[in-house]
Amino acid sequence: MRSLTIRSATEQTSDFLREEILRGTWTETMPGRNALVKQLSAGGDTVQAALEQLEREGLLESQGAGRRRRIVLPNKHRRTALQVKMILYERDDSSHRLILELRRQLEAAGHGLSFASKTLKDLKQDPRKVAKWVRADPSDVWIVNGGSKPVLEWFAQAVVPAFALFGSMTGLSIAGTGPDKLPALREALLCLKRRGDRRIVMLVREEVRKAKHGLFLQTFFDALKDRGITPGAYNLPDWEESPKGLSACLDAIFKVTPPTAIIVEDPVLCLAVRNYLAEKRGAALRQVALICADQDPSLFWCWPAIPHMRFDHQPVIRHVVRWVNGVARGKENQRQKLFPAKLVGHDSIAPLAVKA
Repeated sequence: MRSLTIRSATEQTSDFLREEILRGTWTETMPGRNALVKQLSAGGDTVQAALEQLEREGLLESQGAGRRRRIVLPNKHRRTALQVKMILYERDDSSHRLILELRRQLEAAGHGLSFASKTLKDLKQDPRKVAKWVRADPSDVWIVNGGSKPVLEWFAQAVVPAFALFGSMTGLSIAGTGPDKLPALREALLCLKRRGDRRIVMLVREEVRKAKHGLFLQTFFDALKDRGITPGAYNLPDWEESPKGLSACLDAIFKVTPPTAIIVEDPVLCLAVRNYLAEKRGAALRQVALICADQDPSLFWCWPAIPHMRFDHQPVIRHVVRWVNGVARGKENQRQKLFPAKLVGHDSIAPLAVKA
């Protein structure tokens, strides 16, 4: 009969930290003692002893008081630096805070990140055009920002390792990450139900409208059906993706049956819709519940606040970096992980003046 071995809290903590370091959770330097205490919900003395144990093993190296310990990986765990290419959804995404931080962390891990000179919008989300462009612009790995289902299906079958950052990845054999917005969408729709809204419009990009069986749209349609509303072109209008096209779409909607609630896919469109309401429909500005299905710092500066869906960028970024590090070690995986988004600012939605 084997003897029972009871490991101390310090040994368990050092085992966990060792495993996470070798998995690539942290690169270059370790978080400080206080940060780890908060992350692990462990005692300060336990964490300190575990860090000192990893120093004695040579996995960590002290850089002096008040400075983070340097990670020193064994030879067999050292990564090959990769050239990572990202194909953006649209050009302005290169300045998004999440993308900028992802670039910084990939570079800290020893990899290089550059952007393809064409975007998915430039290539009209056409898999054939994307395939031609990727073959002409080789890279060690690809990150696809906001890919449509057909585009991600092509990358899932391609030889080059690829990762879906947002986009229609569900059900595909491709690694990916992003926010899980469905709980936040259900909460938003519940808020509108309590308010008595029945004239609800959702404005999304063309590739989302085409993917009519996507979970996001299906959740929206199911909520309408649950209230006895048959979803149609009014609830999900087609529109030309230009400032004039958006304005013309809104003109048409308000001319016949003015909506009492508009859910907009992204912050750029959301602010354009808010501008339209302020300029052309001033009286409706406070009555129309405007909800954004994404986040952006500009939304915090609006008053009244614009309800929107918010998620923590850091777990998303860590998941991407961990995948790239795995590929660098010859351990590519196809794991998808979504992180929960929450609805914020919904208490600013004013009650309907009359029953809609």
